[in-house]
Amino acid sequence: MPKATNLIGAYNNFVVEPLKTEEEFRDFYVERPKRTPSPIEELKDRIENAESAKKYIFLGFRGCGKSTELNRLSRLIDKEHFIIVSYSIREELDVSDFDFRDFFASMALKIYETAEKEVDLETDIEEDFREFMMHITKVSEEDVTRYSETGISFSKLILLKLGREAKTWEYVRKELETKISDLIEKLNWLILEVESKSTKRIVVIVDDLDKLARGEQAENFFYKNYGLLIQPNCFVIYTFPIPLAFNPYYENVRHAFDVDIILPHFPVRDGEKRINEENFSFFKGIVGKRMDLGLIEEEALKDAILSTGKISEFISVMKDATIKAYRNERTKITQEEVGKALEKLRRTYDRTLTEAHKKRLLEIYEKKEARDENTSDSTSRDLLFSLTAVEYEDEEGWWCDINPLLMPLVEKWKQAD
Repeated sequence: MPKATNLIGAYNNFVVEPLKTEEEFRDFYVERPKRTPSPIEELKDRIENAESAKKYIFLGFRGCGKSTELNRLSRLIDKEHFIIVSYSIREELDVSDFDFRDFFASMALKIYETAEKEVDLETDIEEDFREFMMHITKVSEEDVTRYSETGISFSKLILLKLGREAKTWEYVRKELETKISDLIEKLNWLILEVESKSTKRIVVIVDDLDKLARGEQAENFFYKNYGLLIQPNCFVIYTFPIPLAFNPYYENVRHAFDVDIILPHFPVRDGEKRINEENFSFFKGIVGKRMDLGLIEEEALKDAILSTGKISEFISVMKDATIKAYRNERTKITQEEVGKALEKLRRTYDRTLTEAHKKRLLEIYEKKEARDENTSDSTSRDLLFSLTAVEYEDEEGWWCDINPLLMPLVEKWKQAD
């Protein structure tokens, strides 16, 4: 993936997806600003120096780079002493309709899949686990044999059924209603078997739990079942839905985990609207890694950075502006293409805003904080979750502002207020 020297190459390099491979990190990763560094190095040190297996929750607003940083953690942890089991729950289950029972089944299968690769499992432990999983999913021995002949492993077969077949969900949830402790016990036997035979410790990284589709679903998963989430006898990192952190109950739950780790957004302007040069350079570096900077006008790049200031949003605007410039038969991206890309994204936000939202956004703009007056009022939480308002961290601490993309609308809202 070389640095692009033309607009089509640049278009293909601006991918709004987490970095995963060694080549992607080598070619595209930009270190976060020193004043707001990634907490991943600290998390690595916590894991590598812990005397016992800990559980962590990892938070961050959409678009701040959580998945990329978790993928980097998988690469940083010492493989001589640790086995990494990293997966996206969104790729294995239907995030719009799964609960803690489906989740623990998926975790057990992922660890079993790893166990098969790492060690020779004791026959009684392996057979006991497989029989249990086949029983709760109603998968027959004939099913396992038939699918194995096509190259689909036992764990992959069960995960496919969990993720795609409503009837399998029903079986699993009914069976595990009274047997969830049995599943966790078998999960822990697998962990013990792998760790004792490999002399390595297991670290499970579960991404995309923060994308649980419904508020009630997320609350049920974390707030009602956090006692179960800390029972696996290995290190586990759970991505955590950021709206739940604005719930008063969060303070009760977070103490069950070793630490809550937040990956912050960092502002390209401070609270006084002055440009933060270090943070600005970070975003410029993202572009410089992906294409020759001669492919974009300096003022156009400045507009893109100052009007977004969030990684995924910024990359999305650059990708859109790049293809627009190509269609306009230009040799470089101009302010016109960036402006159109920004306006398209701005309309997406603006059309969802109610008058109550706009009023609260003006308050956030003036006060630099986002607070709801009481627990029944979720306006500020909704704005933060949708990234219409943004919470930042810099050398001055934590503060809020409206999304920079919406700044051109502020005067219009003031006049209508």
